[in-house]
Amino acid sequence: MTDAREWTLAQNHSNTASPPARMINLEPNPNRPNYLAIYTDAAWNPSTGCAAFGWIIDDPITSSQHSATETFVSSPLMAEALVLRQAIIFALNHGIGSAVIHSDSQSLIKMIRSNSFVLEIYGILHDIFSLFNAFSFIEFMFILRGANNRTDSVAKQALYALNQF
Repeated sequence: MTDAREWTLAQNHSNTASPPARMINLEPNPNRPNYLAIYTDAAWNPSTGCAAFGWIIDDPITSSQHSATETFVSSPLMAEALVLRQAIIFALNHGIGSAVIHSDSQSLIKMIRSNSFVLEIYGILHDIFSLFNAFSFIEFMFILRGANNRTDSVAKQALYALNQF
């Protein structure tokens, strides 16, 4: 017991804590071009094989919502890949050359970032990769599902409308 007390007293107790390291660079990066943020999400009905896609394009001034539907979609992963391709094509057709594309499909974002393919969505990923060169800047980011609720709502509304027919 006395050894423990002596050890504790011998320790150097400093009342001043060192400041935490800055985790985020607050200064703008001049090398990063101006870009639009594109948020994507898909809703899939396993009983019908139908999927609906939603994407929102945000720029500093405006925000626009877009949707599309597709039949014969085999999985949620395929639906997420299809909405990414759809949003990329839409962006290119509307003259958007720089974009950060957000998706809540972590596995899809990992595949794109690592340039890897999964047989189920091989053709869709090939299309996405081949469209990269048309952009002056493109980046893919994972976004938490809870932070993507606006886009989720757009996709679910489109799926609901599709299922009404």
